[in-house]
Amino acid sequence: MGKRRPRSFLEEINELFETKHRTFLVLNDDAQFYSGLKGGQPMFSESYDDARPLYRHSQFKTLQRITYHNLYKEYIEN
Repeated sequence: MGKRRPRSFLEEINELFETKHRTFLVLNDDAQFYSGLKGGQPMFSESYDDARPLYRHSQFKTLQRITYHNLYKEYIEN
């Protein structure tokens, strides 16, 4: 297991006070929707009904770090 980089004070403060931004869905190169994690790996589905909406850019950046797929945001209306 890799060693985690300690979070800086500013990162912790940003996370604490981060407001919800526009809701978005995450898609991969195959136009599949992000539907959640299973065993620590992102799962994708072709069904829009399975899509899991995300709210923070930090969530998107985490998904980018743990997958080999190119990921894209698709903003949706609440």
